[in-house]
Amino acid sequence: MRATLIVIGLLFALGGLWIGFGHGHYERTQTAASIGSLTLKTTSEQSIPAPIGYGLIVIGVVLIGAGAMRRR
Repeated sequence: MRATLIVIGLLFALGGLWIGFGHGHYERTQTAASIGSLTLKTTSEQSIPAPIGYGLIVIGVVLIGAGAMRRR
């Protein structure tokens, strides 16, 4: 259990750093116009907000600390 908390905490912290430095993106598809059965869709790339990455870093550090302090 102890090692599991530490590994999960490391994954959260690394993912948070990746997002926090602006490398996290996702694609968003929207319907621009629709005439009958004809639809025009646009796809844009959005970045994941940095505060989400910062939150993941905090959660990761807490999990690492909980795993390090946990007794066998």
